[in-house]
Amino acid sequence: MKKNIDYREHRDFFLNSKVSFISVSSVVNLLFFLFVTGGCSVKEAKTDFELLNEGQKNFANRRFDRAEENFKKLLDDHPDSKLRIHAMMGLADSLFRADKFQEAAFQYKEFYELYPVHNDTLKSRFYKGMSEFSEMKPADRDQTFTKNALEEFKKIASNPDYANSRFYEVSEKKIEECKRALAEHIFFIGKFYFRTASYQSVISRMNSLITEYPGEPYEDEAIYYLAESYYREESFKKALAEFERLKEKYPVSRYFNTATVRIADIENIEKMAKNDNQ
Repeated sequence: MKKNIDYREHRDFFLNSKVSFISVSSVVNLLFFLFVTGGCSVKEAKTDFELLNEGQKNFANRRFDRAEENFKKLLDDHPDSKLRIHAMMGLADSLFRADKFQEAAFQYKEFYELYPVHNDTLKSRFYKGMSEFSEMKPADRDQTFTKNALEEFKKIASNPDYANSRFYEVSEKKIEECKRALAEHIFFIGKFYFRTASYQSVISRMNSLITEYPGEPYEDEAIYYLAESYYREESFKKALAEFERLKEKYPVSRYFNTATVRIADIENIEKMAKNDNQ
């Protein structure tokens, strides 16, 4: 006699077995995934000393971008480290050597503001000045960087405590270069105003140039523009004084003959004015 088979029983057994199989497989896969990903992520963070050492090595090998990353990571990951001061200077130096001058200027300034009496304070101020100096623009452009550089170099050159430093003499030279650039800028603007017949603006610029930056190679020309602007504004007494100064101070100037003619014109104008008043 044929045995009746209960298919429902076999179906339930199959389904239960499948669920068990899937559950075991999933657990195995999950454990494998956790092992792999966990193993990859388990990586000890570098110590402040290791980051500083790597940064200094990268800097020495002229890998300035990598050095920058090392020093930044030290500063970010180890806010209480005693090595932060070295990382700050290393970061500023790396930025400077990578020609990232504005970022370098910010870092150098932060250094000397946080550590005003540190051995590297003078160095940080000097290279703050050099960062600004490296960004200086031509005479026809804005001179903010020049003024910022000049300010830093002046603070070094005016401090007698720095007199024996290697940065002192260089700062004095940079001061002269900055002044020359500022003088050229004023002169350029003054000539522009002269071409546009804005004589009051010429007078303001050239007076400032002659007073603040005396002895520039083009001073005779500056005096000429000043005198001629006074003349065209009919301020004849002031014009006469400037033309006479030009002749006296620069007897071989190319403006000497022009000054002579103008002086004669002014004298005739003054004579005519006297006659009219009689």
